[in-house]
Amino acid sequence: MDRKEISEIVQKILHDTQAQEGSYCIIRAQSRREWSLRLNNGRFERVSTARESGIGVQAFTSEGASGFASVNSLTVEAGREAMKRAISLAEHNARLGAELNRAIYSASPLKAEGPNPAKLEFDHFSLTELQEQVMFLHKRLLSRSSENSWQTSYRQVEDIWCIGRTDGTLVSYVVPRAVLMHQGTVRVQGRAKNTLVQRSGVDAGLLLLEKEDSSLEKRGIERGDFAKKVCVAPNLPSGHYPLIIDYGLAKGLAHEAFGHAVESDHMKESVLGEKGKLKKGLQVARPGVHIIDGPLEGDWAYQPFSANGLVRETVEIVKDGVLQAGLGDIFSAQEAGMPVSGAGRAESYGHIPLPRMTNIRLLVDDVLPLAHTSGLMEEVSQVRRTLMEAGELQKEGKHLLLLGYRGGQVNPKTGDFVFQCDGIIDVADPNLAIYQPSIFSGKILSALQAIRAGVGGGCYDAIGTCGKGGQSVPSSGGSHRYLLLDRDENVTLGGEQ
Repeated sequence: MDRKEISEIVQKILHDTQAQEGSYCIIRAQSRREWSLRLNNGRFERVSTARESGIGVQAFTSEGASGFASVNSLTVEAGREAMKRAISLAEHNARLGAELNRAIYSASPLKAEGPNPAKLEFDHFSLTELQEQVMFLHKRLLSRSSENSWQTSYRQVEDIWCIGRTDGTLVSYVVPRAVLMHQGTVRVQGRAKNTLVQRSGVDAGLLLLEKEDSSLEKRGIERGDFAKKVCVAPNLPSGHYPLIIDYGLAKGLAHEAFGHAVESDHMKESVLGEKGKLKKGLQVARPGVHIIDGPLEGDWAYQPFSANGLVRETVEIVKDGVLQAGLGDIFSAQEAGMPVSGAGRAESYGHIPLPRMTNIRLLVDDVLPLAHTSGLMEEVSQVRRTLMEAGELQKEGKHLLLLGYRGGQVNPKTGDFVFQCDGIIDVADPNLAIYQPSIFSGKILSALQAIRAGVGGGCYDAIGTCGKGGQSVPSSGGSHRYLLLDRDENVTLGGEQ
């Protein structure tokens, strides 16, 4: 079912709400299909296809009581039934004295269609043809790095959304996503390390690009070689150091340690909130440091409209080190003391939207250039030369570069974070000594205050999946290729005592 057909179904269901006096409805229709392949050392482990479609209806009484119902069928009849149940639930909740919220009644009507970033149709290649292409890339990697164990995964998704409201709003958009991943396992002297590299795009053209330039394959082999060195590397003494973090870890810092703390439904339990309101005007970083969130066309987490039918705005969360704004959805923004920015996202038609990030990036005005290099360690050497020429390396002590992002945990109420990386390199050492990965932990605001410069151009394709409130949605972001952080007593690298 294409976007036009889905829009027609939503419009017919919306027509029925006009007969429901005193009721207001948001109708979310979704059609999703996915192909997924996984290979392990030359053999297919999994080839799967999936389709999902349905309608979710969020209804409101004139007082602002709400009810929600969904059906896993994309038809007018199913939508009408969901609408009746949602209205009935809203009226029932009103009688129970449920919390009221009439914010949606103030939203301006909108009619718009978002562009489809894909260049190729979802089924441009048959599933058999995709299997052949992914197998070719997998075997080529195995032939060039046969001493390691490799798994290759490819995932291709097409999400079509149409959102309508009683006020006449009707928006639709298509989110195409594709990702190719290589996960390797290396073993040295009885020790094993895993490495993961991925390349994202909007359609199967991603496979054609990789076949031509081998970009992901080269990164996989380089990260595998680095992982071997990490296997036999010493542990780092625990302490506080000047740091350099790559853009994947910078995205993790911006997303997990800061972005969630400015979502409008978290203000009552956020280190960046006070009495439930955003601490607008708070100096959270040095002048020249900026944090921005907003959709980028063709990005892994692209979404031009909110799941409530509003434009998804680009928000300058931090400008020149000062907290300016948060990520507000229409139902919680006012209470949190921030403007509505269309930040509501939902995993599927069967979920109620929550304030979420899309592509969050951490940028610095003071940027050191980074010459293009052909390999990982060559790039690290270039980082060292750049810092030496700029007088940024200390004459004594370590200056540590953290490579990779392996996830972590954050407490938005206290501002404490704990992250993990793939490995560490001392760029103050001419020999670029390598260390085992250590826990990167500390306080959110201390880490932001420590940022002093960027190295290299912007890289915003660090992708992942964000979990919140039982829902998972695509996330992405980044920074300059590397960020420089001063030594700070509230930012620690763990390791040997």
